[in-house]
Amino acid sequence: MNRQEILNMPAGKKMNQLIWWKIFDMFPTPPNNDMALLPDYSGDMNVAWTIAKKFPEIYMEHKGKENFAMINDDFDSAVICETMPLAICRAALLAVVPVQ
Repeated sequence: MNRQEILNMPAGKKMNQLIWWKIFDMFPTPPNNDMALLPDYSGDMNVAWTIAKKFPEIYMEHKGKENFAMINDDFDSAVICETMPLAICRAALLAVVPVQ
């Protein structure tokens, strides 16, 4: 997976699945193999907080329609998105997934 793929990935099932696997180390699938049972990490701020809590440092800022997130002062993980849950997801993936 490369940086552009992460930055272009929309909120939804695929993003939630990657968060489930890469951030929470829950591989391969949720109970009964039902991906619909995954929490909506990329669409629900209350759920996205569980991602933020996994990192010792996360910087988030909301200004107008722009939502910024960065993990551990790592500018390679810095993103600006239309929603804060999506920004948290993308920043988290950029921080932990080896980018090709």
